[in-house]
Amino acid sequence: MKYRQDKVLKLLDQHGETLHRLLARLTRCEHTTRDLMQELFIKLSTSRGFDKADNPYAYAWKSATNLAFRRHQRKKVNVESFESIQLPQESNHDALTEMIQQEQLQQVLQVTATFKELARNVIVMRFIEQQSYEEIAERLGKNPDYLRSVCSKTLKELRHKLNHPLSDQNEREVCYE
Repeated sequence: MKYRQDKVLKLLDQHGETLHRLLARLTRCEHTTRDLMQELFIKLSTSRGFDKADNPYAYAWKSATNLAFRRHQRKKVNVESFESIQLPQESNHDALTEMIQQEQLQQVLQVTATFKELARNVIVMRFIEQQSYEEIAERLGKNPDYLRSVCSKTLKELRHKLNHPLSDQNEREVCYE
């Protein structure tokens, strides 16, 4: 157990900032990000899979992503209260635009949380982390052309669910692996 914790601490020293940024982008809440970083540490420290992983960072990244999306699935709506939103006095138009963008991002993350793991990971790596298909393929051990196809189909499904939130939600599901 002590050896595993040392290994986790070493990984977090090297990649903790990157994992924190990923969780912050996925949750849009610093408090939740801190909670999930603690959960990630505990999960990695107690996981036998972490010891067996060929790429500990990839294992930690996948675990962090899964924790964030499980949080989205448990909490269908995770919106800050309006009292806590501070609008700048000089530019209400910019603040309103930012609030709309935040709400839209929250909706995208909630829909993305319903996808299967591969589809969800491709979307996160491609659009949140801005990675190339080749980088994604290397991390996931898949063919870049296959991942382009997965991304294309997932985006189509994402658009459909965002434009028709109540229609056939249970019938349509992105099912890659």
